Parts: sequence; C-alpha cells; structure tokens
Amino acid sequence: MSDGLDPVPLPEGCGISTQDWHQTPTSVQHQFLCLLKRVDALEARLNRDSSNSSRPPSTDAASKKRQRRTPAAERRKPGAKPGHPGHPQARLDPTITMPLFPERCACGQPAFAEWLPYHTHQVIELPIIRPTVTHWMLHQGRCLSCGTLCKTCVPRCSAFRSARGLSRRWSIGCPRRSSPTTT
Repeated sequence: MSDGLDPVPLPEGCGISTQDWHQTPTSVQHQFLCLLKRVDALEARLNRDSSNSSRPPSTDAASKKRQRRTPAAERRKPGAKPGHPGHPQARLDPTITMPLFPERCACGQPAFAEWLPYHTHQVIELPIIRPTVTHWMLHQGRCLSCGTLCKTCVPRCSAFRSARGLSRRWSIGCPRRSSPTTT
C-alpha cells in the first residue's frame, strides 16, 4: 500500500510479523515509529535518578533509593581469616577419668573384641567457693590498778590482711592499736 510516503523497515522486537507490517499503510507505520520513539524517551525520563542525571538524591523515588556501600567491616565474613593460627582450647590434666563403654551393639550383641578410645570429652566444673568467716571477738576490760578501760584490736599478722598484704579494716569502730581509754 502506498500513500506517498517511503516504506519503513520493520523495527526489531515490536512483536509484529513481517507480513502484517508490509500490509500496514506507510502513514500508520510512520505514526507507529513516532509513538515508539516517544515511549522510549518517556521511559528514559522515568528511569532517571540522581545517579544518571543532575537531579539531587532527595528526588529519587523511595523504591529506587541508591544503596550505600557497606563498610568493609560489614562485608567481611565472620570467623578467622585464611592463614590465621587458631586458638584451640588446651586440654587440662584430669582429676578424674571416667571410661565409658557401649553396652551393646545395634544388633543386640553385648560382647566386643577390642576397646580403643576414639574421643575425649572434657567437662570442667568449677567448685562452689565457700568463704571462711572468722569472728574476731574483741574484748575490753578495766585495769584493776588504775581503772583505765583497755580495748584490743585485730592482730596485724592475721587473715585480716588482704591478698596484697595491705591491712584492711572490715569491722566498724576498731581502733588501729590498743590504746587505754578512761571513762
């Protein structure tokens, strides 16, 4: 069909068969191509964002927000890196060894030919710490000769000292040394 315009080649990927395209009037073909160009331009405009135009990032659509680069610490896989020497748990010397043997085979047989240990499961139990409580009964008394009230103190060489060897006063009102007090 000819309507005074030059025939237009069939555009690729438009889904029209060659036979239908050649039967379409040339003016409709030109109109179709103009509409295809317009759709392409509109799609290109629609797909613009701050990364491919001069628009600011705040104008990007919420669904198309640009993902920020994750810091290197977040991109790393957890765990030790290849070549890193491990820190295995050291096996401690046991205080008690409990050998465990299978009672019977899955077939029901209770007898076995040879026993070989294949695994050691170590359980570490910390004992309950019980404090040693000492009551130092400090006494006072009056001197029969002069009537002075004399008080005692906790001896400096006792367990009253801390692990650092510094004397600590845990009781209230204990004088530093025995001093006579008169009432």
